[in-house]
Amino acid sequence: MILIFYQYFIREFEISISQVTDILSQIGFFILIMMLFPLTLGPDPNKLSEYGIALVWIAAFVSVVPAYDRLFTDDYLHGFIEKAAHNDQPLGCYAAAKCLCFFLVTTIPLLIILPVICTMIGLNLSIFFELAISLVLGLFGMTLLGGIASGLVLGARRAAILAAVLVLPLSLPIIIFGCMTGIALIETTPIKPYISIMIAMDLSLIVLAIPIMQLGLKNAIENN
Repeated sequence: MILIFYQYFIREFEISISQVTDILSQIGFFILIMMLFPLTLGPDPNKLSEYGIALVWIAAFVSVVPAYDRLFTDDYLHGFIEKAAHNDQPLGCYAAAKCLCFFLVTTIPLLIILPVICTMIGLNLSIFFELAISLVLGLFGMTLLGGIASGLVLGARRAAILAAVLVLPLSLPIIIFGCMTGIALIETTPIKPYISIMIAMDLSLIVLAIPIMQLGLKNAIENN
């Protein structure tokens, strides 16, 4: 099982590297959002730092959501998922490897540019490490939600809209606790309760996401 997961992960990583323009476009979209929001808030640095945490979370969410509906689409259209199912390979391993690879290739670039973004919106770099941890936890949970949504709507008409409709309300608790973590950092209050809740949500999603994604992939193959 571990070997199969590793093989799937390497395959997905190689595909992601070959599609580096998609990664760059997501990063560019994130930067664009972070540049436009300050224009609407005005030049007041206090206001920028006050809303900065929420802006980071909104920009991160909006930049990755459009890609969720495409998580399994290409492999589905090219027959890879159906072939894997016919070869009795565990679709849960495939879905988990797909989500993990997507999470890494989208999150790591955002973390690299995060110090620049923090400086741009007036956030103190002393909170960078804790903010990065909360973003990692949040984006991991969002990726699992995106995998669930993508698996459930695979093969459906207007899959992109359906995936977004599913992910948006389910992601609200993650975004809320992520913002509360950032606010606690700014106010120098303990963040452990919020981080613990986000970890608990991620662990719950790990348990739920893999069987749901596997079920969605099987259903898409049967209805093909």
